[in-house]
Amino acid sequence: MSKAGATQPTRHSVLTGIREYFLSLGLRQSQALTEHATHMHHEDVPHHVVTAPEAVINTVTRLPTPPIHSGSPDRLYPLFPPLNYGTVERKAIYRSSYPQVENFEFLKSLRLKTILTLVDVPVSPEYAKFIEENGIQHFRVHIQANKGAVKVQACQMAKAIRIVLDRSNHPLLIHCNKGKHRTGCVVGITRRIQGYDETQIWNEYHVYAEDKARILDENCMDQFDFNTVLWMARKYDWISPDAEV
Repeated sequence: MSKAGATQPTRHSVLTGIREYFLSLGLRQSQALTEHATHMHHEDVPHHVVTAPEAVINTVTRLPTPPIHSGSPDRLYPLFPPLNYGTVERKAIYRSSYPQVENFEFLKSLRLKTILTLVDVPVSPEYAKFIEENGIQHFRVHIQANKGAVKVQACQMAKAIRIVLDRSNHPLLIHCNKGKHRTGCVVGITRRIQGYDETQIWNEYHVYAEDKARILDENCMDQFDFNTVLWMARKYDWISPDAEV
C-alpha cells in the first residue's frame, strides 16, 4: 500500500517510461509492444517503470511440458522429453531446452532430420554420438542473448530462420539452453511469417519463458527485417508468392 500523500504514477507515465526505456537502449518500438509491456511481466524492464495502479502485471506460470514426478516404475514412463519441450508445427518443427542423455529415446520417436542449436557450447560426446547414429544433420547458429547491452545479431537470426523455413530440413528440433529466449525469438519470428497476430505470438513466448520473459526478445520479434528471409518463405510456401509480411 502506498504512503498517504504519495503520488501514484498514471498509465500515461507508465507508457512514457516504457518508451523512454526503449529509447535509452537505442531501440525502436511499436505501440502494441509498448501497451503489452504495461500488463505482462518482463525481467528486463526496470521495476519503477511498471508500478502504475492501472497496470496489471501478469506472469504465465503454466509449463508447456509439465515435469514428470512420480514414484511409478520406470517402465511406465519410458520416454522423457527435454524440459520446455513443445510442438511448433506437428510432425515438422519442435522446440526444447538443451537435450540431455535421458531425452534421447524420446527424440528418436520424433524421427528428426535436423537439429538447430542456438548456443555456442561444446557438444558432449554423448550428444554427438546420438546425432551421428541417428543420421541427423546438425546446424549450429550462435544467437546472442538479448540481455543488457548484448543484442541478437540480425544476420545470425536470419540464418537460423532460413534453416527453419527450409522444409527439406523437417522434422526439425530448435533448442538453446533453457528453451526460453533464443528459441522463443526464433519461434516468434516464424509465427509472424505464418501470419499469427502479435498477441498470440507474445502469449506463446510467455508460456515458455515464464517469469524470465524479456521485452528485448519481443522487440527482436517485432523489429525483425523479413526482407532477409522473404524469398525463402515464398520458395517453401510459408506465404503466397505475392504476399508481404
